Amino acid sequence: MRVAEAIELNTKTERALRTLSNGRRVEARVQQRARIILLAAQGWQNKDIAVEVKLDRRQVALWRRRFIDDGVQALLRDAPRTGRTPSMTTALESHIVRTTLEDQPHAASQWSSRSLAAYLGLSATTIRRVWERNGIKPGL
Repeated sequence: MRVAEAIELNTKTERALRTLSNGRRVEARVQQRARIILLAAQGWQNKDIAVEVKLDRRQVALWRRRFIDDGVQALLRDAPRTGRTPSMTTALESHIVRTTLEDQPHAASQWSSRSLAAYLGLSATTIRRVWERNGIKPGL
């Protein structure tokens, strides 16, 4: 059976955690994290803390580990997330801009977002977003 690593708090750290857990202007998730550490310092196991703070046992273990590694500051920030990979590359965006400014459509004097989208095989919304980001006004 795994036993969670014990947490020892000095008075300054405990005071900071109590302030975070009871503060009126503190985010609820930060309050919850501070409560996790305070309960862990009292000797509670992760599964019991999880029931008390209404989280999964693994999340309790995660915040315990982060506190051990980085202290109170770790409770104040979320870990960075990767996010979605951008679908618009700079090369594609520059190709759209270059085509808009340098090429002329076959049956018209200028590109519309729909005609350029059909020509490049993209959506009209994508073309409009690129034009907007690059200060290109439709019809000019």
